[in-house]
Amino acid sequence: MKKILNGLFFILKWILLLSSFAVTFYIVLSMYDRVNKNLMESISLFIPYVLILILFMINIIFKQKSVSKNLFYNLTCCLVFATIIVVGIRSIMDKNMILNKIMGYGINFSYFNDFLAFMKILLYGLSVGNIFFMIHEKEDHPESTLVKKIKINSDNDSNIEVL
Repeated sequence: MKKILNGLFFILKWILLLSSFAVTFYIVLSMYDRVNKNLMESISLFIPYVLILILFMINIIFKQKSVSKNLFYNLTCCLVFATIIVVGIRSIMDKNMILNKIMGYGINFSYFNDFLAFMKILLYGLSVGNIFFMIHEKEDHPESTLVKKIKINSDNDSNIEVL
């Protein structure tokens, strides 16, 4: 069951990554078009996406099982990307937002702009987590280095052997 869920979340995180990037790009493109700004000024918003994409590609190329087989990390990626999509869709679709009705732009840029700092934190957090999992090496044996097994020699009770 764990392998099935992990595979599902692994594929879903790629789909959600592309979808969240598309939603963010559409809103930022509309926002910068409205205020007649150059799109190159928004490059700092897309650096975390590029960083995560590079890290995901490294995980696939070098077969980083500590990242790709980590159910917790894959689920967290899906939740982060889904959150970005939900906020983006709500900025676009929610017609009951007061500022959306007053301004008449069709997208509530203020609501999305308030979320941009949190979006960067979430995406950079995923990047840092990915790097930590890449560095982390699992031990092949189940014993921990902090906990040692003590084997008592059955022939002589006074001999204690530490493995």
